[in-house]
Amino acid sequence: MRIIKWQKLILFGFIFSIASCYDLENETQFDLGSQEYNLAVPLIDSKITLGKLSSDLDGNTSIKIDDDGKATVFYNGEVIRRTASAIFPPFPGLLPIPIQDSIWVEEIFDKAKYSIKKAVFDGTNIWFTFENALPEDLNIKLTIPELAKNGQVFTQDFVLKYNNTLPAKLVTEKFSVDDWTLNSVNNSITFKYEARTKNGTPVKLGLAQMNFDLIKFSYLEGYLGYHIFPIEGSNVDVGLFNKWLSGSFSFEDPKITIRVQNAFGLPVRSRVNKMSLTSITGSNVNLESSFINTGIDFAYPSFSEIGTVKTTDFIFDKTNSNLKEIFNEKTKTIAYDIEALINPDKDTLINGYISDGGFFVINVAVEVPLNGSVNNVVLTDTLDINLEDYSEIISAQFKSITSNDFPAEVKLQAYFLDENGQRLDQLFNNDGIVLPPASALPDDTTLPGSEKIDFLEFDDARFNNIKRAKKLAIIGAINTIDSQNKKSWWIYENYGIGIKLGAIFKYKQN
Repeated sequence: MRIIKWQKLILFGFIFSIASCYDLENETQFDLGSQEYNLAVPLIDSKITLGKLSSDLDGNTSIKIDDDGKATVFYNGEVIRRTASAIFPPFPGLLPIPIQDSIWVEEIFDKAKYSIKKAVFDGTNIWFTFENALPEDLNIKLTIPELAKNGQVFTQDFVLKYNNTLPAKLVTEKFSVDDWTLNSVNNSITFKYEARTKNGTPVKLGLAQMNFDLIKFSYLEGYLGYHIFPIEGSNVDVGLFNKWLSGSFSFEDPKITIRVQNAFGLPVRSRVNKMSLTSITGSNVNLESSFINTGIDFAYPSFSEIGTVKTTDFIFDKTNSNLKEIFNEKTKTIAYDIEALINPDKDTLINGYISDGGFFVINVAVEVPLNGSVNNVVLTDTLDINLEDYSEIISAQFKSITSNDFPAEVKLQAYFLDENGQRLDQLFNNDGIVLPPASALPDDTTLPGSEKIDFLEFDDARFNNIKRAKKLAIIGAINTIDSQNKKSWWIYENYGIGIKLGAIFKYKQN
């Protein structure tokens, strides 16, 4: 499937641009006399389709074109990303861990929150402080039974020397425990030391403690706590109706997809507390669904799938929500209040894991297939124009050549606007021109629209009035064939509206 990005798209690719070269049916300058001349000037040459927009578009909103050429508006935005540090953040060694006896068990994880079974250190250094009140040297052997690497339990030997000062004190060198594994029981760690004099007499130390710079893990296993990550925002700007002035479009199958990519071996639930959709008129409508508040559970990798990412999509659509009705209200933005829950049921028997490369990501995507019925939708766009270079004009004749590839009637009008956006005059007579629907084929596509030619006369006074124009505003009203019966049709990649505009100026040479 090809993706074409979207920017300033009028719903049906109804955009015009100034062309730099257009030979208006080979009109040329010729002499009508000693004072008067005709000059043919190209102004606009455009045939815009969805496919031609690909080189100019950026942003999170795009058009997807399927293999059959059907167009779908698609918005995708990442709303939250969390890594392992959000679940179990590193904590600095502000206070040492006391070793108050020769066999001492110290709880290092909060039992009210966690039940850690296994932890692999990463980026952690430890060292020890000992004090002795006896006036002689001591030999100390320290073991941490739960801490091991490559099958070897952590054991270190130290000598605390007496230097004629009491209490004698030893601060050991630092030991990196990176890649050492802590197999914990009841969230605790055990310290065992033997302190003996030279003749082998056991001694209880006056002070013993373990110091550390930062406790950080590359892997954690066990019950890793209940966590809530609130997500609030309104950054989903659909952009589909920005130039829709009036009328209605009944979309057949709009969708909002919540996608979770989960590399944590933990249950993740997305709870949509509220999703509010705002129309271009400013009205707010809440998404209604049985899944609002109840939450949506997402897959997570098992212990045999460490390092993989589980992706789960949940789709709000017309079968489980009021989304179809909401989008027919010309939705412009989507505001959301979503919570991501880790271990949502607080089941302490669930043995999960996180690793330093783990993450979960929640995306909100909006998908609107351009398939539906149209009832007098009025669209607008403006073009830059400059007629000030043409002086001494006696009269002007504009020639427009227009075509319509859509299976719907299009009514066009164009207005000359000054620098303040005020109307100076209109291009087409009366209410505008009507472009008939293109002929439909059996597969619901259309033949290229036939060209319609119109000549518009502007005398001296009328042309002088529009010479101040800085913009040409194009107004289009589109209506599905037999729209009262809500006939639905697809917009295809090659659909477009063409317009060529030129002028023959009659002028005097000074």
